[in-house]
Amino acid sequence: MAKCKIGITEAGDAGLDLSWVDKLDTVDGAVVITKRMSPEFYDAVLSNKDKIIIHATFTGYGHSVLEPNVPSPHDEFDAIMALERAGFPKERIVIRVDPIIPTPKGIDTAKNVFKTFIDVGFNRFRMSIIDMYPHVRERFKEAGLPLPYGEYGFYPSAEQIGSVDKMLEYVGKYWFDMGDRTLFLDVLRIESCAEPGLKNVYQCGCISDYDLNLLGLAESNPDSFGYQRKNCMCYSGKTELLKHKERCPHGCLYCYWK
Repeated sequence: MAKCKIGITEAGDAGLDLSWVDKLDTVDGAVVITKRMSPEFYDAVLSNKDKIIIHATFTGYGHSVLEPNVPSPHDEFDAIMALERAGFPKERIVIRVDPIIPTPKGIDTAKNVFKTFIDVGFNRFRMSIIDMYPHVRERFKEAGLPLPYGEYGFYPSAEQIGSVDKMLEYVGKYWFDMGDRTLFLDVLRIESCAEPGLKNVYQCGCISDYDLNLLGLAESNPDSFGYQRKNCMCYSGKTELLKHKERCPHGCLYCYWK
């Protein structure tokens, strides 16, 4: 049985819906996920930095047809760097490349995101490969975008998974080749959950023993009995902090909310 209660904001965007702030006193720690470092979010996480890990979602598609209301990559990069300069610990900022579209263009976009953040000393990433729900396929078709898995495909093919793995192998080599620079103080962590086909990743939940250690909540044998879907590896003390269950104003075409 989990000893700690860790909040997370998977049901929305923590930079747009700040209702999670009022619930921080009900949890031992929190993982907050956002594509937008709004001024209110900025203030909230700095005020509670000892209790929070940030997942900064950065796909490289901000302000495009795919993510129409997400800030541009340039603006969001600047916001992440400003947060670090203001004193939020870099080791508690996870760059979330989520989702990756496993086409040649999509893989190249993801590779450039990894390299951009490695170049400024970030060492922890999370990633997933896009799921093409029926309503997501319809959005892609309406926007005139190609369907990465064809007319009825939901999951990537073995070949597409292999292409993503090859890109991650390249990223690992890129990190290794840059390793003599003084700002690289730790190993590279590229994490993934519910993506059992990938090899060049740490398979762990969005909340894991690594996070518990970062939050000063280490357990001797923390469980990984995820509750959300098949192959979920999250710590069972995970609890959702957002309750507004609908598509957020970012309007991302791949959103699982209908």
